[in-house]
Amino acid sequence: MTVDLHEIRADEAMSKTVHWATPQENLRAAGQRMANHGIRALLVAGESPSDLPGVVTSKDIVNVLGTQSAEVLDQLQVRDVMTKPAICIPKQANLLDCVNLMRMAGVRRMPVLDGTDVIGILSMSDVFTRMLKD
Repeated sequence: MTVDLHEIRADEAMSKTVHWATPQENLRAAGQRMANHGIRALLVAGESPSDLPGVVTSKDIVNVLGTQSAEVLDQLQVRDVMTKPAICIPKQANLLDCVNLMRMAGVRRMPVLDGTDVIGILSMSDVFTRMLKD
């Protein structure tokens, strides 16, 4: 059976649990939260619920560690390394469009929106899991 990614919506494949960081949070705290929850990304909270300035990933933190000592994790803030702006998708977007946007933008996860509200996060892993399930 072939999976048609045109027929599966982002909100049908996304993870509904979203974890947040603040722009001022240091990288050690953000990285520890990711490790504690077994996740690879935190959405960065803005000044209002509809403001989403970026996404910080475990890869962002590893890239810092590739060039600097671990002590820098206490000094650098999420805002210093986050992917900005956050590239978001509406909940009704089909998975083929989502995958194409991720590929073009060079990201592996995107917040999913219902209007201006974040309702989840879609990762390439979520897409693969959904493909295997169908």
